[in-house]
Amino acid sequence: MILGIDFSIKSTAATLKMGEGYTFYSFARNSVVKADTLLALKAAGVVMNLVPDEKPLPKKSTIAERERSSLDDAGVLIPEITKWFTDLPIEAYGIEGFSFGSTGNRLAQISGYQWALRWDFKKMGMKTEQFWIFSPMTVKATAGKGNFKKDEMIDAFINSDDLALKNTGLWKALNTKPELFQTKRGIWCKPIDDIIDSYWVLRTTELNKELLKA
Repeated sequence: MILGIDFSIKSTAATLKMGEGYTFYSFARNSVVKADTLLALKAAGVVMNLVPDEKPLPKKSTIAERERSSLDDAGVLIPEITKWFTDLPIEAYGIEGFSFGSTGNRLAQISGYQWALRWDFKKMGMKTEQFWIFSPMTVKATAGKGNFKKDEMIDAFINSDDLALKNTGLWKALNTKPELFQTKRGIWCKPIDDIIDSYWVLRTTELNKELLKA
């Protein structure tokens, strides 16, 4: 088994490959996913695990209050992710590193959450050599080019020649009824992009493992 993770505080996603089959997971916040998108993703076989939003803070909250809130929130989010993969014989864990747009306090926050996720996997028995981390550019390159935008990543997924992928409910749904996952203006709804990014993280992990064997 190989696990690919696209981590974000508001909409983490994962793809698990078992033999020749894929299972897609979403750990998006309640406020991120629209009701009709949620139903369409469930019907497509995506494991939807909605996570409560972080508790709102007073407008004039202190640094200490904000940090405590993030600590409590990470304690809710991270176990919701890792519990799905406990005791599974996963041989490689791939994760996309921090985005180029994350800076300052935002970078510090997402770094803290992601390190908590990594440590939870370690506690589950993940060995250091099983862990892979890739830059966003590397993951994009697996899909086609290192400067791919979100829509191009999705297009690459839809047009993939991966036979195992074509057998998934998600691939079939995106190819036959894309409007179920788009706004009236044709914009892809959350968390489609995150789920698909996690697939490309998994594929990047597979490719790097094969290169090491060569």
